[in-house]
Amino acid sequence: MNRSRWLVCSFAVALSCVALSALAQSFPSRPLRLLTPYGAGGSYDGLSRVMAEKLSEQLAQQVIVDNRPGAAGRIGMAIAVKLAPDGYNLFMIGNTQTIVPSVYGKAPYDLKSDFDGLSMVATITNVLVVNPKVPAKTVQELVTFAKAKPGAMRFGSGGTGGITHLAGELFKSLTGTDIIHVPYKFGAQAMTAVVGGEIEINILNMLNAGPHVVSGRLRGLGVTGLKRSRFLPDLPTLNESGVKGYEIVEFYAFVVPTKTPRALVKRLHDEIAKAVNSSDIKERFNALSSEALILSPEETKGFILREQDKYAKIVKDVGIKAD
Repeated sequence: MNRSRWLVCSFAVALSCVALSALAQSFPSRPLRLLTPYGAGGSYDGLSRVMAEKLSEQLAQQVIVDNRPGAAGRIGMAIAVKLAPDGYNLFMIGNTQTIVPSVYGKAPYDLKSDFDGLSMVATITNVLVVNPKVPAKTVQELVTFAKAKPGAMRFGSGGTGGITHLAGELFKSLTGTDIIHVPYKFGAQAMTAVVGGEIEINILNMLNAGPHVVSGRLRGLGVTGLKRSRFLPDLPTLNESGVKGYEIVEFYAFVVPTKTPRALVKRLHDEIAKAVNSSDIKERFNALSSEALILSPEETKGFILREQDKYAKIVKDVGIKAD
């Protein structure tokens, strides 16, 4: 009897493996959707479109970028959690999605139970920038100027509870300055605002800020990683500029709904890794001021959950609250 059960179980497992293998080999048979919770013109959109184009080429099926901006990514994520776990729905997420639950106390998604990792894709360092009319030429001059006029200066973000909001609040906390937060729908709008003089300060990622620093439309004061960026090597880190312990680096990862078949997760991960490791994608990532990074599905999920824990502590320590 036990032998019969063993044979039946073994046969079922074998059939399941064959079925999953066949599924992966026939996949995809129709276009895929890559949802990004931000609008056109930002880093999420730029990296998503570069990857979508390459994956379309590799998979011989169109990968369509679906921009769903607003509410610090919550609108897009509310849509993402309802999509089918069939391998045809991928999402680009980053730091903001790990921060929102701590800021709002509730989010329309749970990163632990609603999504599985596919792969990390890239990281981008942020830059502290000011409008050229601001008299500060260094980080410490900015701190001195802000302290002399409490509440007179404004910093922008891509939305309350997002990474650029947290970056600004962390700067205020570590420097003891009183700077007013002005949220925008996404980071590219905040960048336009500081270029136009609507606000004075931003801590934006290198993709948005870098070209304006090079052109002189914005003045770069420092970068937010613990080491200098190869894209703006003359700028010091905030840590070395006296804002001790400051470190913010944006990450970008692909995830899928939980219960997506493991064979499809592996297939998609392999295709993403192949794309990111290709010479043309590395060149295009370089143009987007980003550093390529590949992690396994399991490593990606673990990284995301650790980031969530890290930012939860910062949110608590700094006292960030939803507007």
